[in-house]
Amino acid sequence: MKRSDQSPLVSVIVPNFNHGAFLGERLRSILDQTFQDFELIVLDDASRDDSLAVIRERLRAHPHRLVCNAVNSGQPCSQWLKGMDMAAGRYIWIAESDDTCAPLFLERMVSHLENGSVLAYCRTTSMDATGDPIADQSFWPDHVDAERWQHSFTLEGSQLCRTYMDRANVLANASGVVFRKPDAATLRALGPLTAGRRCTGDWLFWSHYLMRMGGTVAFDAEALSGFRCHDGTTRSTVSRGQERLRFAEYSSAIASVLRITRPKPAWHWHAVATSGGWDWILYEYLWRYKPSLAEKLLIRIVHGPLRLGLYARLLQSPQLRRRYLRWPTS
Repeated sequence: MKRSDQSPLVSVIVPNFNHGAFLGERLRSILDQTFQDFELIVLDDASRDDSLAVIRERLRAHPHRLVCNAVNSGQPCSQWLKGMDMAAGRYIWIAESDDTCAPLFLERMVSHLENGSVLAYCRTTSMDATGDPIADQSFWPDHVDAERWQHSFTLEGSQLCRTYMDRANVLANASGVVFRKPDAATLRALGPLTAGRRCTGDWLFWSHYLMRMGGTVAFDAEALSGFRCHDGTTRSTVSRGQERLRFAEYSSAIASVLRITRPKPAWHWHAVATSGGWDWILYEYLWRYKPSLAEKLLIRIVHGPLRLGLYARLLQSPQLRRRYLRWPTS
């Protein structure tokens, strides 16, 4: 790591809550990076497991800062912003505490940033709680565009937002992203935008960050990051009340992204919806929320452009409408 009297190039922020079982591997994957010009900031969000013991044991011989919340924030992005406010590096890596990565990850991402991009990210593989690959879990952005993420590319950040982010969050795994630290004004603006967001804070963070910061996004098609799927993830909710909140978040996130990406967004929702851009939300609504027939007809738990768009899509596609109405709800 960098000597204490010099500013690091990268600030690695590790937000953690009850991921003691995965922290050992996560911290090892950071310390084993071929690129070592970084500082390490670990933020524990009032964990109730053995996380603190794991952190102290694994990092006892390595310089780091550990900040512990007395009360859980319940807001993943609040920890991101807290870490960025503390960060001394030019670039930020949010290394989620249950994920992992290849030793070359940081070197490759920093190379893209040093070549002028404002954000760099890579393809991600999914794994289960034990670290085994999940064969049927594809890279999420491939569902949005089957060809775009098959090869490395550089694209204007605003174009990425206007083309894809109003459909879905195509920077879906924060651990696979390294980005230029936001300026103070952007950092202040991102706080209220992501406050209270349990499921869509990252979606809003990336969209507003890229639209405010400008510059290019570099994508590396090599899978250098690993996303862990397990029962303790933020999105592993089970109650109908929690699912209702999820879809309310989807609704407001889409409305927010439309407002910043389109000068006159009033009718852009129609183009997104009728192209199938929000079909994944229809399927999640059926699979996760399991609506009654009346709920299917009224779609009350979504609102704004998303609700209008789902109605437009169902009216447009008789095949989808038949499948939607016949889908088993229990």
